[in-house]
Amino acid sequence: MALDALFALRSSVQAVDNVVARWLGDDALTPGRWQILAVLWSHDRPVPQREIVEALKVSRANVSVLVGALQKEGLVAAEADPDNGRQVLVGLTTDGRTMADRLIRQTAANLRHSFALTDDELELLTGLVRRLLV
Repeated sequence: MALDALFALRSSVQAVDNVVARWLGDDALTPGRWQILAVLWSHDRPVPQREIVEALKVSRANVSVLVGALQKEGLVAAEADPDNGRQVLVGLTTDGRTMADRLIRQTAANLRHSFALTDDELELLTGLVRRLLV
């Protein structure tokens, strides 16, 4: 039973990634880049890059590559923290904020429609998935 749950979760993650990638296709974003925009959007201020690493539970190198790509696209700005030169602050540019605002609304609507779950079911699913993040 535990293996069935594991394989169902892995299949679900892959399916969700594929669907989200299709939704983001017009903006030429990967799900990883979109997640960084969402993290920055939720903070509404430049944040240390390590906070993005912690929020996404991925490596610092992975976040660095994604931030670099978003910088080249003009969606984020990264600069040394004036209070701690070893730390990089990352924030949305005006174009990045505009894109993030739009994608947050669109993705929420798409997910609600695709999952076809009630608010109570979404809350239960979120709680169960968070319990797995150990």
